[in-house]
Formats: sequence, structure tokens, C-alpha cells
Amino acid sequence: MKLEHIKSLLELSCTFNFSFISHSFTIGVEETLTVKCLKDTYILEVTSTENQQVDYYTSIDQAAEALYYKIHGHETD
Repeated sequence: MKLEHIKSLLELSCTFNFSFISHSFTIGVEETLTVKCLKDTYILEVTSTENQQVDYYTSIDQAAEALYYKIHGHETD
């Protein structure tokens, strides 16, 4: 998935932050990342099933880059 597409999904989530929209990204066979914009805020919450780690981002760009790196590792487009 391209970085621009991830940003678009995150922007959509924050545009409709009055409702509950989440996106899931599967990495390999054991990890899933779930991202959502916290209700009535512009804070993005990213949860990993691998270690139940929760990260928060106030920037769509930062969140998108973190997700992209986690999904693709050291790959390039």
C-alpha cells in the first residue's frame, strides 16, 4: 500500500471523528495493526496485536509514515 493511500485513509477517519471508523493492516501471519481516530479528536490511535502496544499520533503524516514503515519495513515503492 502506498504512503498516499494510508494518508487518505487516516484523513477519512479524522474527517468523520464523530463516529467510529477503524482500519486494519495485516503484517505477516501474526500481527495486525488497527488504527482509529479517537472520537471528537484528531488523535490517531494505532494498536498492534503482536504486543498490544498502543501508540498515539497527533499528525496524520507521522502516523502514516509509522504505519508505512511497519507494513513495508525497508522495502521501497
